[in-house]
Amino acid sequence: MIRAFIHRIKLNRRRQIIVGVAGILVIAIGIGTLMVLFNRNIAREREKLTAGSRVDVQETALRPPPSDGWTLHLTCSDVRAVASFAGGRYLATSGGLVALDEVGNVKRRYTTLDGLPENDLTALAVFRARLFAGTSSAGLVSFDGQSFTGYRFVKPSASHVSVLVSTESELLVGTLDGGLFEFDGQRFSRRYNSVSGADFSQVTALLPFESRLYIGTQNDGLYVWREAHVEHVSTNDGLPSPHVTGLAPLLEHGRIVVSTDFGVVDLDEANTLKALSNRPNITSLSVSRGRLWAGLFSGGVIALNDNDNEAQGIGGANRSTLSETAGLPKSSPAIVYSADGKLWVLTRDGAFAREEGSTSPAFEPVGGGLGDDRLLTASHVTSLANDGIGRLWVGYFDRGIDLIDTESGEQVLHIEDDRVREINHLVLDPTDDRIIAATSRGLVIFGSGMKQTVVTRDQGGLVNDSVAHVLLAEIDSPLLVSAGTTPMLERVRGRSIVASTAGGLTEINGGRARSITAFHGLASNHLYSAASIGRHLFVGSLAGLIELEGLRVTQIFKTANSRLSHDWVSALAQADGTLYIGTNGGGVDALLPTGEWINFADVVGKFEVNQNAMHFDGERLYVGTSDRGLFVYNTRDRRWNRISAGLSSQNVTAIISDDRYVYLGTLNGLVRIEKRIFQ
Repeated sequence: MIRAFIHRIKLNRRRQIIVGVAGILVIAIGIGTLMVLFNRNIAREREKLTAGSRVDVQETALRPPPSDGWTLHLTCSDVRAVASFAGGRYLATSGGLVALDEVGNVKRRYTTLDGLPENDLTALAVFRARLFAGTSSAGLVSFDGQSFTGYRFVKPSASHVSVLVSTESELLVGTLDGGLFEFDGQRFSRRYNSVSGADFSQVTALLPFESRLYIGTQNDGLYVWREAHVEHVSTNDGLPSPHVTGLAPLLEHGRIVVSTDFGVVDLDEANTLKALSNRPNITSLSVSRGRLWAGLFSGGVIALNDNDNEAQGIGGANRSTLSETAGLPKSSPAIVYSADGKLWVLTRDGAFAREEGSTSPAFEPVGGGLGDDRLLTASHVTSLANDGIGRLWVGYFDRGIDLIDTESGEQVLHIEDDRVREINHLVLDPTDDRIIAATSRGLVIFGSGMKQTVVTRDQGGLVNDSVAHVLLAEIDSPLLVSAGTTPMLERVRGRSIVASTAGGLTEINGGRARSITAFHGLASNHLYSAASIGRHLFVGSLAGLIELEGLRVTQIFKTANSRLSHDWVSALAQADGTLYIGTNGGGVDALLPTGEWINFADVVGKFEVNQNAMHFDGERLYVGTSDRGLFVYNTRDRRWNRISAGLSSQNVTAIISDDRYVYLGTLNGLVRIEKRIFQ
């Protein structure tokens, strides 16, 4: 009995030991499995973090393109940034990079004809013995004093560099379309933007301060990076607006100042906000000799001090504030910047500076000669026309019209008033030697002696005052909708003025205005261009290509019922009976006299053709795109060429030609190219 009892005890102990060992093994296996899963998760997160911070950048050694036969007309007076490099001073302008001499006069200008990928420069910074410049559409550029190197951000994609800040270890690159990048001199990374919570892409301001990095954005307030994590400060926390325009340190207090378009606050280390000023529309901030300066969108600068009226949010400027604007343009938006012992104010009308210790409040202009050869009133050209007597008419997005003598290359007249401001299209009426301008406020006809005749909805019968295009055509147009008489317009050999507007189509003939809309069969009331072939009228709209006969809609071509590449038709041009159709996203199509369609996407790709940026000179079709420069189609050889290098902008908005030259209006100036270049 006793032996059996002892045997059972031993057997139970063995079982307990076996069970215990088995349990330990199970626990060990479980722990091991958890460790494997944990390590895998860590590896996955590391891979995710690495992928998030990985940047694909296309680096290119930029070379000057052939420039024989090319002339650029740029507006260089719009200054965006200043930097000292290699013993000299440089300005980033809307017309390229400007080098100044020892006394501050223009020494040399660098443009796309010198290798720059884009003339519209936005920011400057010096890092590792190179000058870096941001551009509005071509990414980042570096300059070693002799040549340029371009950096295009491919993945993630970004092209508009808005701010550059250099530290001892890296160059910070803020963009408006891709967030924040870092460059250590060898490779690019995305350390800040890859942190959890860094949900920003539109960077407007950067400030490294102590162990933190402050990141202002266009639409989402302020982000603060510290100790490898990101904190977000928004309007819910007291920020006056989500649009941050400037950042500056207050060193004596250990705080920073944040400006927005609706006021200014200061921020302590705990991200606690305190109202500093309710001054709206501040463009920038800078600290100079302990004073906090703000640039104003309305022009000039002010000093924001803790004890002055502006800092307390009380409207009105005192005498000392008024004196601070001496020497500055009165209404030109100003960017304030402190560097090299100077307080700088950068405006659309040039750069200005004064010594920080100067007893005189007046600013002095810097860059003498910056606008001496200024031919154009503005940069954004929307339309071009030749008037037949040697003058080129240049229409602008918001600055009226310039008349340029093509022989002397001088501006002979600028026209700008309440009606002549936003120009959409210009066309010559050779019969009466008059120019007709399509504007956002109706038609303006310039007759003998530059006398203006205005045609609007109320005075003339337009269906809508926003006119995108004007066509002179001979069409048989029975009355559909009579909108009254226009006695100031006489019938000219049966020809009609056809206006494509934002509210339908208006034909003016014989002193009467007739209009049709979507009610009468148009595919859309939003019309952009028109062309005539024989008695047939074709109109480009937001919803397809419309064919009319006698102002009667006979057919609508769409992607659903034809080979039209895109329903949004932005430009039309006819050449020897063939209708060429520019679209907003599908590139160029052609409708042959036989009714057959040709799509050119397989040859030149799909792209956005700018509104009315198509021109046929009798041999070649010129097509202006929004981001791919100029396409030229030889209609005889049926051969396409693309021109991008050397243009003042890749955004070609208007085209006209004469016997010798082709003129290109762009988002950033005017280009004149000798026709022999295209042969």
